[in-house]
Amino acid sequence: MQSEKAVELRAELTRMVDSALYNTRPIYAMGEGDKYQFVERRMEYMSKYPTMDHWQYVLNLKLMTKIKV
Repeated sequence: MQSEKAVELRAELTRMVDSALYNTRPIYAMGEGDKYQFVERRMEYMSKYPTMDHWQYVLNLKLMTKIKV
């Protein structure tokens, strides 16, 4: 995904990773570069399904990964 929409989606996923509100940690970590594994995997998945509602997908990810306090 190389569009403006993709840039916005990537930015939103990155904000999720940087936020303490969401559990986006990978199951296994091999190094410091794995911090954004969550973003790359989701972007790759969304690129396979160009007709899906990508914003709805991100909203669902937020619901699924939100840390309950």
